[in-house]
Amino acid sequence: MIQGIPIQTIYLYILIICAGIAVLLLLIGDIFDFDGPIDPMLLIPWIAFTSLFGYLGEYITDWNHWLILLAGGAISTIIVFVLNFYLFSPMRNAESTISISERDMEGSTATVITPIPVNGMGEIQFKSVTGSLSRPAAFYTPQEKEVERGQEVLIIEVRDRVCYVVPYENTLKL
Repeated sequence: MIQGIPIQTIYLYILIICAGIAVLLLLIGDIFDFDGPIDPMLLIPWIAFTSLFGYLGEYITDWNHWLILLAGGAISTIIVFVLNFYLFSPMRNAESTISISERDMEGSTATVITPIPVNGMGEIQFKSVTGSLSRPAAFYTPQEKEVERGQEVLIIEVRDRVCYVVPYENTLKL
């Protein structure tokens, strides 16, 4: 008992509070970017699991309170490590888009929507099964005349979000 409150009750209250915070972090956790040494997305589940195992340990066993707390902390550390390694990290690194990558655009054709002058930039529209994408475009090699709106171009390279293209007429002229 701590100041007349049973330890089981303290563990239960901590578990309920951490569960509420965990749900809140699940809903709005992506808004915040925690780069500090302690990530709340890992700390809150660790405290919740520790309090869960503490509650169960106090209820089931007759062990010392400190031993139950240490055992719960150790088990929680293992569970949070596994959660972080197999769930949180892959979800953080996953792409959440179905659009095409810039590397996949190379070697494909696109339609000119803003004429590309000989020594300047225009704009092209690339169409794929996931939709269309507009990008600035410039010539890959020096050309003699500009490419007009509606003509086809071949995307040779994409650098810094700019597509480097050549005119496309069923045969490639470099």
